Amino acid sequence: MTNQELYDGIANEGLSLPSTMGIFPSRKDFSFSKSSIEESLKSSQYFELIDFDIIEQDKDENEAIEQEYSIKINYLEEEFIVDLYVVNAKSADFSEFGFGNMISDGEMELALQQDHYLESTMYFGVDALDSFHLQLKVMQAIVENPSVVADFMPYRLLSGKWAKLTAESEIPPAPTYLYTIHGVYDEVDGEKVYWLHTHGLHRCGSVELEMLNIKDGIEQMNSALDMIVNAFIKPDYRTPENVEFNIGYDGLDITFCWKRWEDVVKDYPVTIPGGYNERQPENGNYEPTGVLLAMQEGHTLTPEVYATTIADNPIFFISDQETERMSAMAYQRFDSYKKAFQEHFNAEAEEENYWRFLIKLGFDVDHEMNKEHIWFDVYGINENNEILGVCLNRPYAVEGLNEGDEGLYPQEMITDWLIYSPTTTFTPDNIYIID
Repeated sequence: MTNQELYDGIANEGLSLPSTMGIFPSRKDFSFSKSSIEESLKSSQYFELIDFDIIEQDKDENEAIEQEYSIKINYLEEEFIVDLYVVNAKSADFSEFGFGNMISDGEMELALQQDHYLESTMYFGVDALDSFHLQLKVMQAIVENPSVVADFMPYRLLSGKWAKLTAESEIPPAPTYLYTIHGVYDEVDGEKVYWLHTHGLHRCGSVELEMLNIKDGIEQMNSALDMIVNAFIKPDYRTPENVEFNIGYDGLDITFCWKRWEDVVKDYPVTIPGGYNERQPENGNYEPTGVLLAMQEGHTLTPEVYATTIADNPIFFISDQETERMSAMAYQRFDSYKKAFQEHFNAEAEEENYWRFLIKLGFDVDHEMNKEHIWFDVYGINENNEILGVCLNRPYAVEGLNEGDEGLYPQEMITDWLIYSPTTTFTPDNIYIID
């Protein structure tokens, strides 16, 4: 298919790539067999196994695959076909993979000791995040206590402890697990020029997204790209090409659009990272992608025009669905937060030993954002799980609340939380590492 056909297929037919992931056991004597795999899938409380078929192996096609199965699963009233492969672990090369979260040395050692791992491939359904969650659930049902999970789409390794905790939860993980942002730079006339681009969105039915020729505010541009990608994971929030969309507010709207790289790259030097010289099929950068541009008064500009705005901590718009997910995760794991607070909070501690506890609260406002999410420094949690905190942000739409105000707030308002220890930052997502 031509790129034109691929763009049209993505936009009009929901064309996507299959998601491929692998899971490594934590026991050297772990054995994969038809009976054990089938029984594990049948026993799962999270999905219904409808069909289970063994696929005859063609050793000439792929010698690394030793067993192959095709299964049909019902999950959240949607049917999925998942292909499963038992793979010789010695054939895998993960040297180019990064770490998606905290993986202990012990987990890596256990993964490297395995003779085989389980690989799964499936097309995502209506909701990409739910589909990703299902893929984890399927693999963890077979490998109950994994050491490491390999996600081949964003080239990332994930903690087995995280995978188990996530698979056994009713709440999906953060959208950031669906993709990664790669930053590439080169020196041009003594100045660093960056190319930010995503990996993983194609399995969500979206073009990959990128920013070209970025010279200033690289951290701010990465944050903006993160916010945009989080929205593009959901079809309802995915904006067609050349159409303006809004990601936030700071007195004025923060607006972008995207254009096909073919329509944009000609306006940049051919030798920059992500420039035309890298857009040849042999370089692997020829796939459909959308270049993000700032949009102001009908004109497209470099995203760098928003660097100062983003640095000043604007309000980013978060979908109601993501807000609910974050809130549910923060609420579900609040006991771990409270336990850490009771064990480690000391307002009088020296800076090098100080544990800082933050909570984000959602306030109902009469504004298009529906809720305004504001961070608080936490100084107390009572027996009713009410939070004593000091407002850290300048509210835009919450009447009667100012930066520096102290208040007592119910647990139900929590939409996120953070713990800064002297050595580590803990979130609802990675609280599994605190022990």
